[in-house]
Amino acid sequence: MKRTRAALLSALLTALVFVAGQALAGVPNVEVVTVLVFVSGYLLGPVRGALVGAAGMGAHSLFNVMGAVVPPVWAAQVVCYAVVGVVGGVAGPVLARMRRRVLAALLASATGVGMVLFYQVVINAVTYFFFSSGVSVWVYVWGGIAFASVQVACNAVLFLFVPSMLRVLSRHRAELVAVP
Repeated sequence: MKRTRAALLSALLTALVFVAGQALAGVPNVEVVTVLVFVSGYLLGPVRGALVGAAGMGAHSLFNVMGAVVPPVWAAQVVCYAVVGVVGGVAGPVLARMRRRVLAALLASATGVGMVLFYQVVINAVTYFFFSSGVSVWVYVWGGIAFASVQVACNAVLFLFVPSMLRVLSRHRAELVAVP
């Protein structure tokens, strides 16, 4: 029963990541996918969180209402969001147990910013190397990060609320993470 519950929740969270990505696809760099994948990693553990992140982002990027991304960028997005799921599974429990709530919120916000910056560096570097332009790689990467400043700010704010969400979900996590 527990294995079925974990599999069902994994599928539902993957679908939620896909739908949330589609819902905000027309708004440049405003997204909730990173928070959803992080929380999925917390709820399901690092391995299942990675699978939710990879599958959810993979589906979103492949079937994006704005158009599919090219294969190298798609692969990089899948890997980056698998990493977000792993980080949620590893860092989430630490954030949920922190007694100092303001510190937990600030650390969560910094974690969200760090994951978005990691994602942006990887995606911009992959894009540069496969579709190079006349500028240096660092100009290209930092230009992409400057464009993504809205995504960074959005996640900085959203992740402030993550520790509270994790504390509310902690009972369910204990039931799900113990499943082999």
